[in-house]
Amino acid sequence: MTQKSYNLILAFAVPVIAFSVYLMTLAPTVWFIDSGELSAVASSLGIAHPTGYPLFTIIGHLFTLLPFSSSEVYKLNLMSAFFCTLGVFVFSFLMRYLISKMQLIYKKESPKAGSGSKKEKISEIPETVKWGIVIFSCLILAFSKTYWAAANSVEVYPMHIFFVITLMLVFLKAIYNTRKEENKGSFINENRYYLIFAFLLGFSFTNHLTTILLAPACLTLFFYKNLYNRSRLYRLLGFMALCFLVGFSVYLYLPVRASMNPPFLWGNPYNFERFYWHITGKQFSVWIFSAKGSIPAFLLLMGSTVALSVYGLVKQKSLNQNLHFIFFIIICTIGYVVISSSNPIVLQQFQKFSGSLWNEFGTALVLFSILGIYFLSKFNLTVYYFTILAFFGCLFYSINYDINDIYSYFLLAYIAIAVWIGFGALFLCELTVNSLKSHAQKLVFAIILVLLGLITLNTNYSANDESKNYYVEELTMNMFKNAAPNSIIISSQWDFWVSASWYFNFIKNIRRDIIVVDKELLRRSWYYKYLEQHYPEFYQNSKHEIDRFLAELYKFEHNIPYDQTIVKAFEDMITSFVTNNPMRRVYTTWEIEQNRNEPFAKDYARVPDGLMFRLVHNDSIKNNIVSDYEIYDFKFTPTARNDYYHETLMFSYSVMLTTSANYLLNINRIQDAKKYLELAILAKPNYPQAIELKRKYSL
Repeated sequence: MTQKSYNLILAFAVPVIAFSVYLMTLAPTVWFIDSGELSAVASSLGIAHPTGYPLFTIIGHLFTLLPFSSSEVYKLNLMSAFFCTLGVFVFSFLMRYLISKMQLIYKKESPKAGSGSKKEKISEIPETVKWGIVIFSCLILAFSKTYWAAANSVEVYPMHIFFVITLMLVFLKAIYNTRKEENKGSFINENRYYLIFAFLLGFSFTNHLTTILLAPACLTLFFYKNLYNRSRLYRLLGFMALCFLVGFSVYLYLPVRASMNPPFLWGNPYNFERFYWHITGKQFSVWIFSAKGSIPAFLLLMGSTVALSVYGLVKQKSLNQNLHFIFFIIICTIGYVVISSSNPIVLQQFQKFSGSLWNEFGTALVLFSILGIYFLSKFNLTVYYFTILAFFGCLFYSINYDINDIYSYFLLAYIAIAVWIGFGALFLCELTVNSLKSHAQKLVFAIILVLLGLITLNTNYSANDESKNYYVEELTMNMFKNAAPNSIIISSQWDFWVSASWYFNFIKNIRRDIIVVDKELLRRSWYYKYLEQHYPEFYQNSKHEIDRFLAELYKFEHNIPYDQTIVKAFEDMITSFVTNNPMRRVYTTWEIEQNRNEPFAKDYARVPDGLMFRLVHNDSIKNNIVSDYEIYDFKFTPTARNDYYHETLMFSYSVMLTTSANYLLNINRIQDAKKYLELAILAKPNYPQAIELKRKYSL
């Protein structure tokens, strides 16, 4: 077997292993958060929530057409596994390429007799050890907790991962191929890696705008390498801008598709204003840099990081080698001091990141990254400062985003850490290279590294096994079971079942008779086009109230001064959904009823009815008894997983089943109440209200 064939087999080894494991742990159906919405959008070629993700939508649609399985969401889950696998594959080439730039390891020899100085010996890294390091670092990344989680269900992050790693590889190739001397080849051929990078950058933006988190690293290295010739720089920037726009042009999908009135058109970006709002994520901007003083703190931290990196690169020939690693320590110290004194939101997000590191890559293996950072600071400042800037650029930005599912925003930082862990292994190789005399010893060293990498697989398997995760589908089907024919459900549980309802209602045609209204989306003008398109009678019944609210909402969306009229109009509109549809039963979910700041339908009693509250007019209820009260046979899988989403889902079951049981006890339906209490305790064994009711009534 030739060396080339051997290298190719090894390059495919980890991706094949990774894809096989991803298939074993793949979610079989919809997951939490945006899974249902993204599945519905990709299946119907619609428009997703900001920033639109047109590239994901188009490629996702192609995956839904594959001739296996009748489940579109499963095929999209498989797409996530596919792109995460591609990311691992490209990462192996990235690590191989970076190691090739450090093939020479300098070892001090004993002084020769009669000599007053030591000599340096140049040693090449053994090929077997190189592949051991590459496979080790790929295993570390592939089975790190957040990366692996991305591979298990439909989301935009797997494709984002693939693009980020590819961009890192292409950009670093461009940097290493930049020469000050003129080449005889054409300008385009000479700078082909820069042009490929620019095109892929634009292409990547059409999947996820957080590709911009590469900006501090790429801009710093780009100008450091290319400022030597201004005329060439301007010409290069012109060509790169053109290539970028070609890739970025995929975003034209949004206004073109919006003009066709697809079934899902979040944001309705039919004109330039709405297109701009959509691709810039205006709707979600309230959660980024929302903490007081977060922007100055971010600028201070990133400014310090960039300044030290530029200084280290420019002065690298004259600086003491140890100073480069000290710069990293300085950035960490400044970051810790600033973040520790920041707003609780920023501190909480930082603690999520720092608290994840010990087990993110397998127990304690993250410690290898310290060795890798130190090693790079000694032997490869290009990769050192590039990864430093990528890591801190991602971290300092992401901790300012006030969302629950924040871990996916740390992916670039995790990728940088995986690179450092790989170079940490290379540092160990550098320390032991003189001891690895025979091929067998080198092979043993490589095998030990590979086995260490498999620790990550073992550590994170149970947490990332979604193969039996039907929780969201179960809740959605239970809500559908709970709803009377042609009823209306007002909820804000987007992450837990409302998003999934888009998929099951409109793609799988399950319970098309019910109307699901997301209370939070009612604050967005585009949502009324969605309501009119899918529920025309419902929309027309409240058109007067909707038009009145939209007039006030226009002021809010365009930053025109508004007053409390908008609050009253909002409450009146939701009330009209109840009063203007007398032939439809109306339900709300528990979190809606907890919000007493926006009361609506004040003439209606809230009767606990299974997993929801039924709204019953005060004139229609006597002695708090509803004559047609039905007991539902809810089926769900309990779980002890303690993350936010699983805990909240189980809490939803417990709180409503206990509330409904309490209502049943008050009207003397003891056995029915017992059934609901048993389900409530099944969902959350330590739920105190359920336990107290069982004790009080001796059930």
